Amino acid sequence: MRSFALIMSIVILMTVSTTAFANKSDEMTELGSVVSDNGLSVDNWQVTIKEKMAKDDVDRLLQKLRDKNSYKVSSDEDENTVKYFFERVQKQTSFSESYSVVIPENPLYDAELIAVLQGDKWNDKVAADYIDRIGDIHTSYFTNKSTKFACLSTINNDIIEDDNFFARLKNTLQLSKVREQTDNVEQSTVNKIIYGYTPLWEQTIKMKQPINLQIVIQNAAQNSKRLTIGTPILINEY
Repeated sequence: MRSFALIMSIVILMTVSTTAFANKSDEMTELGSVVSDNGLSVDNWQVTIKEKMAKDDVDRLLQKLRDKNSYKVSSDEDENTVKYFFERVQKQTSFSESYSVVIPENPLYDAELIAVLQGDKWNDKVAADYIDRIGDIHTSYFTNKSTKFACLSTINNDIIEDDNFFARLKNTLQLSKVREQTDNVEQSTVNKIIYGYTPLWEQTIKMKQPINLQIVIQNAAQNSKRLTIGTPILINEY
């Protein structure tokens, strides 16, 4: 989902603070609800879980993933890393599920497991399926040292440009420490970037003030507006 690749410059300066995987509430379900409740349709969403692991733990994990008959497996290798890719293959599913295991050739560096769930619609059934699956994934492959990021996008001119929409969003997510940034770069598709902090989610990015929510308003086709909302690291990386 390269449409999520919007802002890159601030990521290097950020560090993530997290206490546990099981947050007060789930970021994706909160985002899906606040968008749907305001009459918008989700056209893309993505959740990423990451965790650094020691080599012995990774070897056991790889074997566990290989033993799953429902996963399509591939690999890639260069002078720096060995990468394994696992894609869950199911005929009837409301979203895709994939894993990548990145193992550095340098033994001084830990390996990393990355799980990605993504889809192009969000409704009550998708939300229920997601909650069931995300719990199984964490129990099977991750620990409380993992970090989780969520992001979605929607397109609609009238609602997105309505100040009342952002007031409702701010109220629902209990946003504070809100600040705005206007993109003045020539020919940029980004109109505005909004940062904020919600106490509903435990993971934060340490800047001058903690933030854990980013909203990007972007020009889209046919004079419409695309709203991308989520945790800042996921918006930046994807």
